[in-house]
Amino acid sequence: MLKAQFTSANSGEFSRCLEEMARERYYSLNSTKESKRKIAFTLAEVLVTLGIIGIVAALTLPNLIADYRDKELATRAKKTYSLINQALQRYQADNECPGDTSGLFDTSKSSEEVLTNFSKYFDGAKICLKQSDVCNKHKLLYAKPYYDESGLSRGAEFGYPFIILKDGSQIYIKQYTSCLWENTTPAIDSNGYYIFDNDGNQVMNTYIERRCATMIFDTNGSAAPNQYGADAFELVMFADGTYSHGYDGAGKNSLDNILKGGDPIYTKYKLGEKK
Repeated sequence: MLKAQFTSANSGEFSRCLEEMARERYYSLNSTKESKRKIAFTLAEVLVTLGIIGIVAALTLPNLIADYRDKELATRAKKTYSLINQALQRYQADNECPGDTSGLFDTSKSSEEVLTNFSKYFDGAKICLKQSDVCNKHKLLYAKPYYDESGLSRGAEFGYPFIILKDGSQIYIKQYTSCLWENTTPAIDSNGYYIFDNDGNQVMNTYIERRCATMIFDTNGSAAPNQYGADAFELVMFADGTYSHGYDGAGKNSLDNILKGGDPIYTKYKLGEKK
């Protein structure tokens, strides 16, 4: 009797518990399916997202690559500049003339003789006096475009003699027979064009040079970009044993900026390009 009473009293409650459990299980399953449906993406959504990522990459990647390249160029410029200064200091120590390199750039000697003597102060340097398998001259662009009489962009030449350092950088030296001499060059306007007078004659500028020698260094040899201000720079050696950073077209502003911790300054252009 007691057992019958217990079953009768609790059967209704037991049924309600089963119904509640079933209802919760149903809602749980459906809720999980709904969540999965919300998390999933359609193919169209994926393609749109990938397209956006591609557009952003296309807009930003070239700038990132250019920034990285400029940082690399600046690092190489500082390294080669430092190696040159170390070599000059070695010369001064050997000759007991601190702060004076005038004896190195001797006006009574040829460019080949001066370069050969200077090469002794670099570890593992190779001398290039003429064309060979590893000694090849190359063209240099200016830091900004200069144009010839036809309106085509022009460049300079990195020729002989030069030194190849262990890291591949190259150093060219042009020794002059005097530290004070008259130089005549074509006049150039602010846009880089040669200047002509009303009769069509090219205007020339004559001035007094006070340089004993010119040194040009290319931080990665004949590899691109081969441009002043980017991987090539000019140094001007004076009679008092000091030197300067040349002029703007040969990378002066760029080298000054690099040594202050900035980036190279140069304008990209192609040789023979019409303005």
